[in-house]
Amino acid sequence: MSYLSLHRISKAWGEKIALNDISFDVQEGEFIALLGPSGCGKSTMLRTLAGLEFADSGAIYFQQQDVSRLSPSQRKLSMVFQSYALFPHLSVRENLLFGLRARGEDKRQFAPRLADVAKLMELETLLDRLPSQLSGGQQQRVALGRAVIANNKLCLMDEPLSNLDAKLRQSMRREIRALQKKLGLTMIYVTHDQTEAMSMADRIILLNDGAIEQQDTPDNLYNNPSSVFTAQFIGAPPMNILPLRAEGRQHYLADMTLPLLENAADQALSLGLRAEDIQLCAVENASLHGEVISLEYMGADTLVVCRLAQTPATITVKIPGMKSMAEGSQIGLQWSPAAQYFFSTSSGKRCRHFGENILTMTNRLAV
Repeated sequence: MSYLSLHRISKAWGEKIALNDISFDVQEGEFIALLGPSGCGKSTMLRTLAGLEFADSGAIYFQQQDVSRLSPSQRKLSMVFQSYALFPHLSVRENLLFGLRARGEDKRQFAPRLADVAKLMELETLLDRLPSQLSGGQQQRVALGRAVIANNKLCLMDEPLSNLDAKLRQSMRREIRALQKKLGLTMIYVTHDQTEAMSMADRIILLNDGAIEQQDTPDNLYNNPSSVFTAQFIGAPPMNILPLRAEGRQHYLADMTLPLLENAADQALSLGLRAEDIQLCAVENASLHGEVISLEYMGADTLVVCRLAQTPATITVKIPGMKSMAEGSQIGLQWSPAAQYFFSTSSGKRCRHFGENILTMTNRLAV
């Protein structure tokens, strides 16, 4: 049985549908990331799980109990907010103990639980300080400690690292993941940052405009996207999506003289290619040609943006190291047929069955 289960959750704010028929299951000890752009419904989903909002329809089951209409205190979960929500006039010690006092728990347990959490979160020397005397990372530790001291096995986090700098976010990602594993917490983690989701989560639920676009492991989201939205949201830079020209049941890309797809459906299709799966080659050896528009040196890699011949479409290529070439220069492009993804242009959904139609094209690409 699932530890946490959502059945057809819907929520609207007037005419705006925030959550549209959301269903998913969470196993005990699993780390789930709710990922998506701003306004997609992920924070509303978390607040509904916490009991801070009630769904218009649907049900939430926690350990096989329907908690859909229970208050936050009755749901026996912890939540870490984006703003940390620390009391500025209380010391670290009192911030950590506040929830225990508010719930009227046994005071005899305060000292040992405080000692355990302070040691776990490395806050032992900071217990008498006020939040204003702490760094951003230390404030984050206090917020996490307050969630841990409650001894609840379900923890909700609403973009807890968004206020930290890049270096601190990286270290805190590792610490939160290690803490979750050590304590056996079941964690639902909201973020708009794909790096956080990909590096921390066992499974990612990708939301788009209030609905689940795809839910899968980080590996499958990246390598097996079910739609253009998933393909471009997961991965940096986003996947190249290039329109194909249909002539009957054959589909062509830019200036390629031979079809990229044969015996395919008579419909509008797009080709998807990851930037790292494309290589540059000599113009005379290539089936596809482009003109260099710009270069972005990223340190470990260089992003080369090209305009494809005979089309306004552009394509981004990621190559290792620093690459120098003049803007306006002509280049050849090549890739393996195995790196190709095909999508319906009208629906944006992936057309997986077209893989069989490109096997005959292997010898036609410069690979």
